[in-house]
Amino acid sequence: GVEGTGLAFIVFTEAITKMPFAPLWAVLFFLMLFCLGLSSMFGNIEGVLVPLQDLQLFPKSWPKEAVTGSGTYWLSLFDGYGGSVSLLLVAFCEMVSVVYIYGIDRFNNDVKFMIGHKPNLFWQVMWRVISPAVMFFILIFFIIDKVSEELVYKSWDPESDMFPLLVESSYPSWVYLVIVLLAGTPSMFIP
Repeated sequence: GVEGTGLAFIVFTEAITKMPFAPLWAVLFFLMLFCLGLSSMFGNIEGVLVPLQDLQLFPKSWPKEAVTGSGTYWLSLFDGYGGSVSLLLVAFCEMVSVVYIYGIDRFNNDVKFMIGHKPNLFWQVMWRVISPAVMFFILIFFIIDKVSEELVYKSWDPESDMFPLLVESSYPSWVYLVIVLLAGTPSMFIP
């Protein structure tokens, strides 16, 4: 079988040529591969450079353009808000579009074509009612939970009475705009 780079450069390329708008998908696919390779190289480079920096083998005068004092706070912000709300919203919209826009009967016929029989009553009820309702309530309660909780981050404070434990501090108010951008940007592409 084909695996590794052969899978990426031969099989996927052949599949992309069969899709509508093949040049667009080809550009997007290879751009994604380029970004994936670039991000993998950052991990490899950091695996070598960080121990050398820890051993203080580099002069302190060398600039560290990509290092900020707030890196872990940005990471926690992206981790908490980068994919959560937008992923729930996309999943809900996908369910609604398949069941109510594409049509559950057409979807059932597609499933029947693929597996040889129509999905039973359990799947019909789950797809039509239960799954969209549960996803909607999860989305609403998640948004309510995130809006009602205080926006804090944990940091080291040597002046604190609880040192070396982490101390909770409040984010500045402009971070709410960053959160709206993090959650809203992926959701903008839902037609």
